[in-house]
Amino acid sequence: MKVKNNILKSKTPFLLVWVYDSLKLMFRFFFKRYPISKPYNFTNPFFIIGSGRSGNTLLRSLLVSGNEVSIPPESYVLPRVYRRYKVLSFLKWDVLSSIVVSEFEAYKEYYTWEANLYKAHQKTRAFNKNEKSLAHILNAIYTSYSEPTGINIKRWGDKTPINTIFIDKIARIFPKAQYIHIIRDPRDVVCSYVKANLYDDYNSALAFWKQANIKAEALKEQLSVSQFIQLRYEDLVTNPEQELKRVCVFLNLEYKPEMLLFWQNKDSLGDVKYNEHHKNIGNPISTSSIGKWRQILTSEESAAIEKSVSDLMFRYQYL
Repeated sequence: MKVKNNILKSKTPFLLVWVYDSLKLMFRFFFKRYPISKPYNFTNPFFIIGSGRSGNTLLRSLLVSGNEVSIPPESYVLPRVYRRYKVLSFLKWDVLSSIVVSEFEAYKEYYTWEANLYKAHQKTRAFNKNEKSLAHILNAIYTSYSEPTGINIKRWGDKTPINTIFIDKIARIFPKAQYIHIIRDPRDVVCSYVKANLYDDYNSALAFWKQANIKAEALKEQLSVSQFIQLRYEDLVTNPEQELKRVCVFLNLEYKPEMLLFWQNKDSLGDVKYNEHHKNIGNPISTSSIGKWRQILTSEESAAIEKSVSDLMFRYQYL
């Protein structure tokens, strides 16, 4: 049927074809759009949220070392993907799905994924009516990332810090997703951000720490206890087995002692071997980074941080 239609179009003046296609698009723009989410039968994803430099990569490394979950390197594209999908959801499905997948491929650090999303393009184009949603496209992308490993992955997750700022959008895509809110002393976070050249100054780094944790707290109020868990970096590095077991129970994963040997597999994590600010993942867990701010910040700088976010610091027991 498609062949006959293409032959017919080839014999039709281009202007008429252009007008016909334009009218179809106009109709779709007003009356036929694909939804953000539809009921799905794949396992709910999970998201590690909170400010960066809080142990996000450490937790990722621990979890993937159990060979039950897949968490790709940070991508920083989900907010843009959500926006573009909403705007362009009237396009034909093959075009719309390709745009979403291509956003990941076009990300400047996509090379750290070390993955080919060709299969994701093919899978999404072949979706049936009940699968045509942004949620299903993203599931195809993240599962395609883990397929080359040959490991039978139970579920996938994401640990991109900036997603925390847009977490309300992600909750609309995956209404049953789970969230691990990882927290760290803001004084150590801002020092780590500036040392890694990810922020130019302490105030900018603190502003992100504050906004990320406020967003996470707002999400917590909307979810059940089965969907949201909080974890302090300081507790994770002090009692790694205990805290990791707690996370595994939350995610319905099997705790495995080899998870604590994550540092032996650092080169399999993509961004860890490419980015200098992840170099500590090549070492066993240590408490040496707790309280480093005392040797870096002046008394005036630490006092200013404590004054700015005192309510959150009290809540998280840093004051």
